[in-house]
Amino acid sequence: MKLNWGSGIAIFYIAFVVAILTFVVWVSQFKPDMVTDDYYAEEQVYQQVIDKKNNTNQLEGNVVVDANVSSINVSLPVGLAEHAVEGVLFLYRQSDKDLDMKFNFAGDELMYTFNSDKIIAGNWTVKLSWNSEGKDYFYEKKIMVK
Repeated sequence: MKLNWGSGIAIFYIAFVVAILTFVVWVSQFKPDMVTDDYYAEEQVYQQVIDKKNNTNQLEGNVVVDANVSSINVSLPVGLAEHAVEGVLFLYRQSDKDLDMKFNFAGDELMYTFNSDKIIAGNWTVKLSWNSEGKDYFYEKKIMVK
């Protein structure tokens, strides 16, 4: 059987429609999560985060984050020794916002351990903010949990 040019055009259009529909179904399966639900309001006050990061950089010593599948260990800078600290550790999972976690901590220690069964292997962003003696601090780091 021989195909004429009309049949060729019809086959092309049918293949094109099938390809477009396949692409639409494939794309509709992705979750369109933003970084946070209140993204634009947070961007407007980002200068405060920059100031907190500058405060952190002025401290004596560095923040150290050690992570494994069941816990996150955070060591605050030595410059905060013997000062009361109150803060929040936020673990951000870029691939699934349902895995994001928030831990509150307070005390006069430099080492804190946070345990959870939701910590799984993969890429995470640690966002640590705390207050000591009326001064705010912020630290952010991307980590790989193995």
